Amino acid sequence: MKKRVLWFVVSCFLLVILCAACGKEKEQQKKKPDSETAVSGQAGTEQQATGTSISGTSISGSSVAGNTSLEERSCDFAEQIAGGIMTELWVNLSPELAGQVTVDGLQESWESVAEGAEAYESIESVKRQENDEYQIVLVTMRFRQNQGRSIRFVYNKEEQIAGIWFDVAEIPKTDKREYSDSEPVGTWTEEEITIGRDPYPLTGKITIPEGKKAPVVILLADAADSDMDGTIGKNENKPLRDIAQGLAEKGIASVRYNRRSFEYSGSVSAEDSLYDTLFQDVWYAVDQMYNEQRVDRGKIYVLAMGKSADYMPAIVKKKAKRLSGAVMMAAKPVSATERFYSREEKNISSDASYFMEDNSTIPLLMLQGEEDFQTIMNDFEQWKEIWKGRSHIVYHSYQRLNHYFMASSGKEDQEEYDTSGKVNQSVIKDIAEWCSETAEKE
Repeated sequence: MKKRVLWFVVSCFLLVILCAACGKEKEQQKKKPDSETAVSGQAGTEQQATGTSISGTSISGSSVAGNTSLEERSCDFAEQIAGGIMTELWVNLSPELAGQVTVDGLQESWESVAEGAEAYESIESVKRQENDEYQIVLVTMRFRQNQGRSIRFVYNKEEQIAGIWFDVAEIPKTDKREYSDSEPVGTWTEEEITIGRDPYPLTGKITIPEGKKAPVVILLADAADSDMDGTIGKNENKPLRDIAQGLAEKGIASVRYNRRSFEYSGSVSAEDSLYDTLFQDVWYAVDQMYNEQRVDRGKIYVLAMGKSADYMPAIVKKKAKRLSGAVMMAAKPVSATERFYSREEKNISSDASYFMEDNSTIPLLMLQGEEDFQTIMNDFEQWKEIWKGRSHIVYHSYQRLNHYFMASSGKEDQEEYDTSGKVNQSVIKDIAEWCSETAEKE
């Protein structure tokens, strides 16, 4: 990690001005930049680039800019870059800089610096400098194992990004626990809860932000035999735990629980009926949250991943009056019917047409990883075609993310999930913002 990579360069003129404002930066340079490249920063860690966020309209630079401060914008950009998303950053470049770089070049530069760093954890610090021509914001990020990376954003008078540098950063070591079982961490608490009833009560956890009663999201794992965290891969990645704790930090409560085929593997299997392995328990969970005094019972959402998300129409149909919306992650547009002539209450029908014909207004959030080899982008596009013209549905897709919305390694088999990772922060942010905005409209 001795080589220095400054990447992105505006012009010699810009660099001279920047060096005048930041003498320290000038001392670090070993070679004078030309009009296309320059050298600064150090080689370091991983992550990807280029993500796309879709919400029915094309992305514009204002999507991050808005009325937020440069510090807030820079933190948003930094978290997106750490999670493998470059689109928002790209559309906020100055015309001069955009004409000198490419998205692929941006990606390669970040990857050369990010190489070796483990999962992103948080923003460590934000510092701002100003001079007559430019405003400079330095964002330092903490990665797992006390690894640090920094991104220096340079804004022109129009608040466009006129320069950007990636670097390795030193950050203080911390003994902060990565996760919590029942003790307060930050502004939320997490404790065990039982979902359902005899003969199959399920162990779960409820995660609650401190303060006023919050909207609550019921989290459903992909596989029928999954634990409450959706644990996957040799490194035991835990996508549902990531989402639960990430939402809690943003003021959204959640509940998750072991699937019946996991907790009672000796008597229930994934091959049993959908009613037994999925629907009955999530309906129990909705009813429990409706009677849970610590959350806002009028703002209940269901979030399902993968196979569970495929059957969201039937989940919502049974409890439509108690649900405020649904989040479908990596869902396929499938139709399923199960009929039991001896037990009519177990009969199930799940079809996407429900959201068009019988319930055409319930808010839906559709999320898709563009490197997902299980639920492919064609499935995502089919959803948009099925629901064409519906204003109550929001779509987001993310380049470089896989089926579990973690950074993709590029493999197209189960080894894809063996690499240690966490759910992309931008995904969690999009879910939290959608839940908050939807709750406010009610």
